[in-house]
Amino acid sequence: MISKEEFIIQHLTEDKKYQDIIEENPGLIRKQLSEWWEEELELREEIKKSNQLFAAKIGKEEFSEFKEMGKRGFYEWYHQQPKKCAYCGIEEYKLKALFNYESGILSTKRQRGRFLELERKDADTNKYSPENCVLACYLCNNHKSDLISEEDHKTYFAKAIKDYLDNKYQLLNDNRSE
Repeated sequence: MISKEEFIIQHLTEDKKYQDIIEENPGLIRKQLSEWWEEELELREEIKKSNQLFAAKIGKEEFSEFKEMGKRGFYEWYHQQPKKCAYCGIEEYKLKALFNYESGILSTKRQRGRFLELERKDADTNKYSPENCVLACYLCNNHKSDLISEEDHKTYFAKAIKDYLDNKYQLLNDNRSE
């Protein structure tokens, strides 16, 4: 019998319909799938972010290794990544609060920043692959760009970015407690 996590993964990364999953799992009923769907909000959100990152790059030739893995393979890679910036170490939950559209204290014109972004460690290869990619915060991803090496960014800039974001997060929490 399929687990509720596997059901959600198959449904959202392999585009399997409820009926297909029921047919593959005798004894499983639609009501159970609906209940699992409601119970797994956090997993659904994680897969949604993974699918958005995948969809944003799918048309790029340099994304071919991830494309060959498909949405599910990309999700499995994404799920294994720490949910903090690979450079400065800021945690994604802090980014969600800082860049929150209603209550955050940071914003960008393109409404980025709330989530970690797909970043190429070595931009010179111009390749998006499991070995060359990490998750990075908006500030590190944009600052490092194609100009600064991974090591130079970590050595010279990442700590200052982390300090800035942590200080803003503390300010946000101080303002909420007043």
